[in-house]
Amino acid sequence: MAKRSTKVASPAFEAPAQAAGPAHAVTTPDGVLGQRAAKQALHSAIQAGRLHHAWIFHGPAGVGKFTTAIAFAAAILDPTTSPGLSGELAPDPDSAVQRMVRAGTHPDLHVVRKELASLSRVDSVRKQKQSNLPVAVIEEFLLEPAAKTRVLRGESIAGKVFIVDEAELMDSRGQNSLLKTLEEPYAGTVIILVTTFAEELLPTIRSRCQRVAFSSLADADMNDWLASSGLEVPPEQRDWLLRFAAGSPGAATLAVRCNLYVWHETLTPMLEAASRGEYTLELGEAMAKLVDEQAAAVAAADRLASKDGANKVWGRRMLAFVGEHVRGKLRARTATSKATPALLENDAPAQRALRSVEALSRAEMHLDRNVRLGAVFDNLAVQIAAEPTGV
Repeated sequence: MAKRSTKVASPAFEAPAQAAGPAHAVTTPDGVLGQRAAKQALHSAIQAGRLHHAWIFHGPAGVGKFTTAIAFAAAILDPTTSPGLSGELAPDPDSAVQRMVRAGTHPDLHVVRKELASLSRVDSVRKQKQSNLPVAVIEEFLLEPAAKTRVLRGESIAGKVFIVDEAELMDSRGQNSLLKTLEEPYAGTVIILVTTFAEELLPTIRSRCQRVAFSSLADADMNDWLASSGLEVPPEQRDWLLRFAAGSPGAATLAVRCNLYVWHETLTPMLEAASRGEYTLELGEAMAKLVDEQAAAVAAADRLASKDGANKVWGRRMLAFVGEHVRGKLRARTATSKATPALLENDAPAQRALRSVEALSRAEMHLDRNVRLGAVFDNLAVQIAAEPTGV
Protein backbone atom coordinates (compact mmCIF):
# COMPACT_ATOMS: atom_id res chain seq x y z
CA MET A 1 0.00 0.00 0.00
CA ALA A 2 1.16 3.53 -0.70
CA LYS A 3 2.18 5.63 2.27
CA ARG A 4 1.62 9.22 3.18
CA SER A 5 2.02 11.34 6.26
CA THR A 6 -0.59 10.91 8.94
CA LYS A 7 -0.02 14.40 10.35
CA VAL A 8 -3.08 16.59 9.92
CA ALA A 9 -4.23 19.81 11.48
CA SER A 10 -6.45 19.33 14.50
CA PRO A 11 -10.06 20.28 13.77
CA ALA A 12 -11.53 23.24 15.61
CA PHE A 13 -14.05 20.86 17.17
CA GLU A 14 -12.72 17.50 18.25
CA ALA A 15 -15.30 14.80 17.54
CA PRO A 16 -15.97 12.38 20.38
CA ALA A 17 -14.77 8.84 20.04
CA GLN A 18 -17.10 6.71 17.96
CA ALA A 19 -19.72 5.08 20.12
CA ALA A 20 -19.35 1.39 20.68
CA GLY A 21 -20.95 -0.50 17.86
CA PRO A 22 -23.21 -3.52 18.06
CA ALA A 23 -21.79 -6.84 19.16
CA HIS A 24 -20.67 -9.21 16.41
CA ALA A 25 -21.46 -12.87 16.99
CA VAL A 26 -19.31 -14.03 14.06
CA THR A 27 -15.67 -12.90 13.89
CA THR A 28 -14.08 -15.75 11.91
CA PRO A 29 -14.61 -16.91 8.31
CA ASP A 30 -15.67 -20.33 9.60
CA GLY A 31 -18.77 -18.70 11.03
CA VAL A 32 -19.86 -17.43 7.60
CA LEU A 33 -22.11 -19.90 5.80
CA GLY A 34 -21.24 -20.63 2.18
CA GLN A 35 -19.33 -17.94 0.24
CA ARG A 36 -16.41 -20.29 -0.30
CA ALA A 37 -15.01 -18.36 -3.27
CA ALA A 38 -15.16 -15.02 -1.42
CA LYS A 39 -13.50 -16.43 1.71
CA GLN A 40 -10.80 -18.10 -0.35
CA ALA A 41 -10.03 -14.85 -2.17
CA LEU A 42 -9.61 -13.02 1.14
CA HIS A 43 -7.54 -15.83 2.65
CA SER A 44 -5.23 -15.77 -0.37
CA ALA A 45 -4.84 -12.00 -0.08
CA ILE A 46 -3.81 -12.28 3.57
CA GLN A 47 -1.48 -15.18 2.87
CA ALA A 48 0.22 -13.30 0.02
CA GLY A 49 1.37 -10.67 2.50
CA ARG A 50 0.46 -7.69 0.30
CA LEU A 51 -2.98 -6.61 1.39
CA HIS A 52 -4.80 -4.14 -0.84
CA HIS A 53 -5.98 -0.99 0.91
CA ALA A 54 -9.52 -0.88 -0.55
CA TRP A 55 -12.16 -3.52 -1.17
CA ILE A 56 -15.71 -3.79 -2.48
CA PHE A 57 -17.80 -6.67 -1.12
CA HIS A 58 -20.78 -6.89 -3.46
CA GLY A 59 -23.69 -9.26 -4.03
CA PRO A 60 -27.30 -9.92 -3.00
CA ALA A 61 -28.63 -8.50 0.23
CA GLY A 62 -28.44 -10.60 3.37
CA VAL A 63 -25.97 -13.26 2.17
CA GLY A 64 -23.07 -12.52 4.55
CA LYS A 65 -21.14 -9.60 3.02
CA PHE A 66 -21.07 -7.51 6.20
CA THR A 67 -20.46 -10.53 8.43
CA THR A 68 -17.51 -11.52 6.25
CA ALA A 69 -16.19 -7.95 6.39
CA ILE A 70 -16.19 -8.12 10.20
CA ALA A 71 -14.42 -11.50 10.15
CA PHE A 72 -11.85 -10.19 7.65
CA ALA A 73 -11.25 -7.10 9.80
CA ALA A 74 -10.91 -9.23 12.94
CA ALA A 75 -8.20 -11.30 11.24
CA ILE A 76 -6.11 -8.45 9.84
CA LEU A 77 -6.32 -6.36 13.04
CA ASP A 78 -5.18 -9.21 15.26
CA PRO A 79 -1.43 -9.73 15.89
CA THR A 80 -2.18 -13.38 16.76
CA THR A 81 -3.25 -14.19 13.18
CA SER A 82 -0.88 -16.90 12.00
CA PRO A 83 -0.85 -20.32 10.28
CA GLY A 84 -2.32 -23.12 12.35
CA LEU A 85 -1.49 -26.83 12.19
CA SER A 86 -3.35 -27.08 8.88
CA GLY A 87 -1.49 -24.12 7.44
CA GLU A 88 -4.63 -21.97 7.42
CA LEU A 89 -4.25 -18.42 8.70
CA ALA A 90 -6.43 -17.68 11.72
CA PRO A 91 -6.34 -15.53 14.87
CA ASP A 92 -6.48 -16.86 18.41
CA PRO A 93 -10.26 -16.92 19.08
CA ASP A 94 -9.65 -15.92 22.71
CA SER A 95 -7.31 -13.02 21.99
CA ALA A 96 -7.99 -9.51 23.27
CA VAL A 97 -8.66 -8.29 19.72
CA GLN A 98 -11.24 -10.99 19.07
CA ARG A 99 -13.01 -10.21 22.34
CA MET A 100 -13.15 -6.50 21.47
CA VAL A 101 -14.45 -7.17 17.96
CA ARG A 102 -17.16 -9.46 19.33
CA ALA A 103 -18.16 -6.76 21.83
CA GLY A 104 -18.13 -4.02 19.19
CA THR A 105 -15.51 -2.03 21.13
CA HIS A 106 -12.33 -2.34 19.05
CA PRO A 107 -11.05 1.26 18.76
CA ASP A 108 -9.48 0.73 15.31
CA LEU A 109 -12.47 -0.99 13.71
CA HIS A 110 -14.90 1.64 12.44
CA VAL A 111 -18.30 0.72 11.01
CA VAL A 112 -19.72 3.62 9.00
CA ARG A 113 -23.49 3.60 8.54
CA LYS A 114 -26.09 6.21 7.68
CA GLU A 115 -27.33 6.03 11.29
CA LEU A 116 -24.10 7.75 12.41
CA ALA A 117 -25.67 10.99 11.19
CA SER A 118 -27.48 11.13 14.55
CA LEU A 119 -24.06 11.38 16.27
CA SER A 120 -22.59 13.99 13.94
CA ARG A 121 -21.07 17.19 15.33
CA VAL A 122 -22.99 19.07 12.59
CA ASP A 123 -26.38 20.12 13.91
CA SER A 124 -28.11 20.04 10.51
CA VAL A 125 -26.79 16.53 9.81
CA ARG A 126 -28.07 15.23 13.16
CA LYS A 127 -31.56 16.51 12.38
CA GLN A 128 -31.87 15.35 8.79
CA LYS A 129 -33.65 12.18 7.71
CA GLN A 130 -31.31 9.21 7.40
CA SER A 131 -31.85 8.37 3.75
CA ASN A 132 -28.23 8.43 2.58
CA LEU A 133 -24.61 8.66 3.71
CA PRO A 134 -23.87 12.40 3.49
CA VAL A 135 -20.39 13.77 2.95
CA ALA A 136 -20.30 15.08 6.54
CA VAL A 137 -20.62 11.52 7.91
CA ILE A 138 -17.89 10.23 5.57
CA GLU A 139 -15.56 13.04 6.59
CA GLU A 140 -16.23 12.82 10.33
CA PHE A 141 -16.33 9.07 10.82
CA LEU A 142 -13.97 7.83 8.09
CA LEU A 143 -11.63 10.41 6.59
CA GLU A 144 -10.64 12.15 9.83
CA PRO A 145 -10.12 8.95 11.88
CA ALA A 146 -8.19 7.44 8.95
CA ALA A 147 -5.70 10.30 9.17
CA LYS A 148 -4.95 9.65 12.83
CA THR A 149 -2.60 7.18 14.45
CA ARG A 150 -4.01 3.78 15.32
CA VAL A 151 -5.04 3.32 18.94
CA LEU A 152 -3.77 -0.21 19.56
CA ARG A 153 -0.15 -1.15 18.87
CA GLY A 154 0.98 -4.51 17.60
CA GLU A 155 2.32 -6.38 14.60
CA SER A 156 -1.06 -6.83 12.94
CA ILE A 157 -1.51 -6.90 9.16
CA ALA A 158 -3.62 -3.72 9.28
CA GLY A 159 -3.68 -0.88 11.77
CA LYS A 160 -7.21 0.39 11.11
CA VAL A 161 -10.21 -0.96 9.24
CA PHE A 162 -13.23 1.02 8.04
CA ILE A 163 -16.33 -0.85 6.90
CA VAL A 164 -18.85 1.28 5.00
CA ASP A 165 -22.18 -0.53 5.12
CA GLU A 166 -24.67 0.16 2.31
CA ALA A 167 -21.90 2.03 0.53
CA GLU A 168 -24.20 2.82 -2.40
CA LEU A 169 -25.92 5.35 -0.10
CA MET A 170 -22.90 7.66 -0.20
CA ASP A 171 -23.87 10.82 -2.03
CA SER A 172 -21.70 12.10 -4.88
CA ARG A 173 -19.78 14.50 -2.62
CA GLY A 174 -19.08 11.71 -0.15
CA GLN A 175 -17.83 9.39 -2.87
CA ASN A 176 -15.56 12.07 -4.30
CA SER A 177 -14.17 12.83 -0.83
CA LEU A 178 -13.46 9.15 -0.28
CA LEU A 179 -11.82 8.91 -3.70
CA LYS A 180 -8.94 11.12 -2.56
CA THR A 181 -8.15 8.71 0.26
CA LEU A 182 -8.38 5.72 -2.07
CA GLU A 183 -5.92 7.39 -4.44
CA GLU A 184 -3.44 8.21 -1.64
CA PRO A 185 -4.15 5.68 1.12
CA TYR A 186 -2.82 5.99 4.63
CA ALA A 187 -0.35 3.29 5.61
CA GLY A 188 -1.96 0.39 7.42
CA THR A 189 -5.53 1.51 6.72
CA VAL A 190 -8.00 -0.81 4.98
CA ILE A 191 -11.38 0.34 3.69
CA ILE A 192 -14.16 -2.13 2.86
CA LEU A 193 -17.23 -0.94 0.95
CA VAL A 194 -20.17 -3.31 1.46
CA THR A 195 -22.91 -2.93 -1.15
CA THR A 196 -25.77 -4.65 -2.87
CA PHE A 197 -25.62 -2.16 -5.76
CA ALA A 198 -21.97 -1.82 -6.78
CA GLU A 199 -22.96 -0.12 -10.03
CA GLU A 200 -24.08 2.91 -8.00
CA LEU A 201 -20.50 3.54 -6.90
CA LEU A 202 -18.43 5.84 -9.09
CA PRO A 203 -16.34 4.06 -11.75
CA THR A 204 -13.28 5.75 -10.27
CA ILE A 205 -14.13 4.24 -6.87
CA ARG A 206 -14.65 0.78 -8.35
CA SER A 207 -11.40 0.92 -10.32
CA ARG A 208 -9.34 1.53 -7.15
CA CYS A 209 -10.82 -1.34 -5.14
CA GLN A 210 -10.37 -5.08 -5.15
CA ARG A 211 -13.79 -6.59 -5.76
CA VAL A 212 -15.05 -9.69 -3.96
CA ALA A 213 -18.30 -11.17 -5.23
CA PHE A 214 -20.83 -12.82 -2.94
CA SER A 215 -23.66 -15.06 -4.10
CA SER A 216 -26.93 -16.47 -2.83
CA LEU A 217 -26.53 -19.48 -0.56
CA ALA A 218 -27.10 -22.99 -1.86
CA ASP A 219 -30.19 -24.88 -0.67
CA ALA A 220 -28.12 -27.08 1.66
CA ASP A 221 -26.53 -24.04 3.32
CA MET A 222 -29.93 -22.38 3.72
CA ASN A 223 -31.40 -25.49 5.33
CA ASP A 224 -28.44 -25.66 7.73
CA TRP A 225 -28.82 -21.99 8.55
CA LEU A 226 -32.57 -22.22 9.13
CA ALA A 227 -32.13 -25.22 11.44
CA SER A 228 -29.72 -23.27 13.66
CA SER A 229 -31.21 -19.78 13.28
CA GLY A 230 -33.65 -19.96 16.18
CA LEU A 231 -36.42 -18.54 13.98
CA GLU A 232 -39.87 -19.87 14.79
CA VAL A 233 -41.31 -20.87 11.42
CA PRO A 234 -44.62 -22.78 11.23
CA PRO A 235 -44.18 -25.95 9.12
CA GLU A 236 -46.69 -24.75 6.51
CA GLN A 237 -44.63 -21.60 5.93
CA ARG A 238 -41.18 -23.20 5.66
CA ASP A 239 -41.15 -23.96 1.92
CA TRP A 240 -42.53 -20.53 1.12
CA LEU A 241 -39.92 -18.88 3.35
CA LEU A 242 -37.03 -20.61 1.58
CA ARG A 243 -38.43 -19.66 -1.84
CA PHE A 244 -38.91 -16.06 -0.71
CA ALA A 245 -35.41 -15.85 0.77
CA ALA A 246 -33.83 -17.11 -2.47
CA GLY A 247 -30.58 -18.00 -0.73
CA SER A 248 -30.49 -15.00 1.61
CA PRO A 249 -30.54 -15.61 5.38
CA GLY A 250 -31.08 -11.88 5.82
CA ALA A 251 -34.21 -11.98 3.66
CA ALA A 252 -35.53 -14.99 5.56
CA THR A 253 -34.99 -13.28 8.91
CA LEU A 254 -36.72 -10.15 7.65
CA ALA A 255 -39.67 -12.17 6.34
CA VAL A 256 -40.23 -13.83 9.71
CA ARG A 257 -39.78 -10.71 11.82
CA CYS A 258 -42.05 -8.61 9.58
CA ASN A 259 -44.58 -11.41 8.97
CA LEU A 260 -44.23 -11.19 5.20
CA TYR A 261 -46.17 -14.42 4.86
CA VAL A 262 -49.13 -12.01 4.79
CA TRP A 263 -47.82 -10.87 1.41
CA HIS A 264 -48.01 -14.43 0.17
CA GLU A 265 -51.54 -14.95 1.47
CA THR A 266 -52.80 -11.61 0.15
CA LEU A 267 -51.10 -11.33 -3.21
CA THR A 268 -50.61 -14.86 -4.52
CA PRO A 269 -54.25 -15.42 -5.59
CA MET A 270 -54.25 -12.09 -7.46
CA LEU A 271 -50.84 -12.78 -9.03
CA GLU A 272 -52.10 -16.18 -10.17
CA ALA A 273 -55.07 -14.51 -11.83
CA ALA A 274 -52.81 -11.92 -13.47
CA SER A 275 -50.54 -14.66 -14.82
CA ARG A 276 -53.64 -16.04 -16.60
CA GLY A 277 -54.32 -12.62 -18.11
CA GLU A 278 -57.06 -11.69 -15.64
CA TYR A 279 -56.46 -8.10 -14.56
CA THR A 280 -57.44 -7.46 -10.95
CA LEU A 281 -57.94 -3.84 -9.93
CA GLU A 282 -57.08 -4.64 -6.32
CA LEU A 283 -53.61 -6.05 -7.12
CA GLY A 284 -51.81 -2.73 -7.54
CA GLU A 285 -53.63 -1.25 -4.56
CA ALA A 286 -52.72 -4.21 -2.36
CA MET A 287 -49.02 -4.12 -3.31
CA ALA A 288 -48.79 -0.39 -2.63
CA LYS A 289 -50.65 -0.75 0.70
CA LEU A 290 -48.41 -3.55 1.95
CA VAL A 291 -45.27 -1.58 1.05
CA ASP A 292 -46.61 1.57 2.71
CA GLU A 293 -47.42 -0.33 5.92
CA GLN A 294 -43.86 -1.59 6.27
CA ALA A 295 -42.32 1.79 5.40
CA ALA A 296 -44.62 3.54 7.89
CA ALA A 297 -43.52 1.11 10.61
CA VAL A 298 -39.88 2.00 9.89
CA ALA A 299 -40.63 5.74 10.12
CA ALA A 300 -42.68 5.27 13.30
CA ALA A 301 -39.86 3.36 15.01
CA ASP A 302 -37.26 6.05 14.30
CA ARG A 303 -38.11 9.71 13.93
CA LEU A 304 -34.96 10.24 11.85
CA ALA A 305 -35.75 7.46 9.40
CA SER A 306 -36.79 8.66 5.97
CA LYS A 307 -40.28 7.51 4.94
CA ASP A 308 -39.40 8.09 1.28
CA GLY A 309 -36.23 6.06 1.70
CA ALA A 310 -38.17 3.28 3.41
CA ASN A 311 -40.71 3.32 0.57
CA LYS A 312 -37.89 2.66 -1.89
CA VAL A 313 -36.37 -0.13 0.20
CA TRP A 314 -39.69 -1.90 0.76
CA GLY A 315 -40.76 -1.18 -2.81
CA ARG A 316 -37.69 -3.05 -4.04
CA ARG A 317 -38.56 -5.94 -1.72
CA MET A 318 -42.07 -6.07 -3.13
CA LEU A 319 -40.65 -6.15 -6.66
CA ALA A 320 -38.37 -9.01 -5.63
CA PHE A 321 -41.39 -10.86 -4.19
CA VAL A 322 -43.39 -10.41 -7.40
CA GLY A 323 -40.33 -11.22 -9.47
CA GLU A 324 -39.91 -14.61 -7.78
CA HIS A 325 -43.54 -15.44 -8.57
CA VAL A 326 -43.09 -14.41 -12.20
CA ARG A 327 -39.84 -16.33 -12.63
CA GLY A 328 -41.47 -19.37 -11.03
CA LYS A 329 -44.12 -19.28 -13.73
CA LEU A 330 -41.46 -18.97 -16.41
CA ARG A 331 -39.48 -21.89 -14.99
CA ALA A 332 -42.63 -24.00 -14.97
CA ARG A 333 -43.26 -23.27 -18.66
CA THR A 334 -39.68 -24.05 -19.68
CA ALA A 335 -39.25 -27.15 -17.51
CA THR A 336 -41.20 -29.50 -19.77
CA SER A 337 -39.35 -31.49 -22.40
CA LYS A 338 -41.53 -30.01 -25.14
CA ALA A 339 -40.65 -26.41 -24.28
CA THR A 340 -38.48 -25.38 -27.23
CA PRO A 341 -37.74 -21.72 -28.03
CA ALA A 342 -40.02 -21.92 -31.06
CA LEU A 343 -42.91 -23.23 -28.98
CA LEU A 344 -42.36 -20.64 -26.28
CA GLU A 345 -42.78 -17.88 -28.84
CA ASN A 346 -46.40 -19.00 -29.20
CA ASP A 347 -46.89 -19.76 -25.49
CA ALA A 348 -48.98 -16.93 -24.03
CA PRO A 349 -48.17 -17.67 -20.32
CA ALA A 350 -44.42 -17.83 -21.06
CA GLN A 351 -44.50 -14.63 -23.10
CA ARG A 352 -46.57 -12.93 -20.41
CA ALA A 353 -43.95 -13.95 -17.82
CA LEU A 354 -41.12 -12.62 -20.00
CA ARG A 355 -42.95 -9.32 -20.44
CA SER A 356 -43.57 -9.19 -16.71
CA VAL A 357 -39.83 -9.44 -16.04
CA GLU A 358 -39.35 -6.36 -18.25
CA ALA A 359 -42.20 -4.60 -16.45
CA LEU A 360 -40.49 -5.25 -13.11
CA SER A 361 -37.31 -3.56 -14.37
CA ARG A 362 -39.33 -0.52 -15.43
CA ALA A 363 -41.11 -0.46 -12.07
CA GLU A 364 -37.75 -0.41 -10.25
CA MET A 365 -36.66 2.51 -12.42
CA HIS A 366 -39.89 4.36 -11.55
CA LEU A 367 -39.27 3.75 -7.84
CA ASP A 368 -35.80 5.23 -8.15
CA ARG A 369 -37.32 8.29 -9.81
CA ASN A 370 -39.72 8.81 -6.89
CA VAL A 371 -42.87 7.99 -8.84
CA ARG A 372 -45.82 7.63 -6.46
CA LEU A 373 -46.14 4.11 -5.02
CA GLY A 374 -49.74 3.68 -6.13
CA ALA A 375 -48.88 4.59 -9.72
CA VAL A 376 -45.85 2.26 -9.80
CA PHE A 377 -47.80 -0.79 -8.64
CA ASP A 378 -51.01 -0.03 -10.54
CA ASN A 379 -49.00 0.11 -13.75
CA LEU A 380 -47.10 -3.07 -12.83
CA ALA A 381 -50.39 -4.93 -12.21
CA VAL A 382 -51.66 -3.91 -15.65
CA GLN A 383 -48.42 -4.99 -17.34
CA ILE A 384 -48.35 -8.41 -15.63
CA ALA A 385 -51.86 -9.24 -16.85
CA ALA A 386 -51.49 -7.68 -20.32
CA GLU A 387 -52.07 -10.01 -23.25
CA PRO A 388 -48.78 -10.47 -25.11
CA THR A 389 -48.89 -9.39 -28.73
CA GLY A 390 -48.11 -11.76 -31.57
CA VAL A 391 -49.03 -14.91 -29.64
